[in-house]
Amino acid sequence: MKREDFLRLLRMMSKKGFYDVLAFVEEKGTVGYSDILKYCLNSKIVESRGTVPKIVNGLDDLGLVERAVNAKRPVRTTYTVTPRGKDTLTNFRRIEEL
Repeated sequence: MKREDFLRLLRMMSKKGFYDVLAFVEEKGTVGYSDILKYCLNSKIVESRGTVPKIVNGLDDLGLVERAVNAKRPVRTTYTVTPRGKDTLTNFRRIEEL
């Protein structure tokens, strides 16, 4: 990973909610956007629902989660953790243990 990509990853993951949401998606396997929203609001990870799309989009942009859109009615967007996301979580958990 390039140094600039690594620094971007660290900046994003250090923001409130990013690590928590990534860990939540990994724990659940596949989740819908509404599941993430409920988790964030009920766990008090964010103060407003407007922050949740920033977190989800940020994780998607970093390649840590994969977004899948089912175009059939009802339209449903689901998220799963990518292998890169799993590696990132593993490394952050190692750091947590130190």
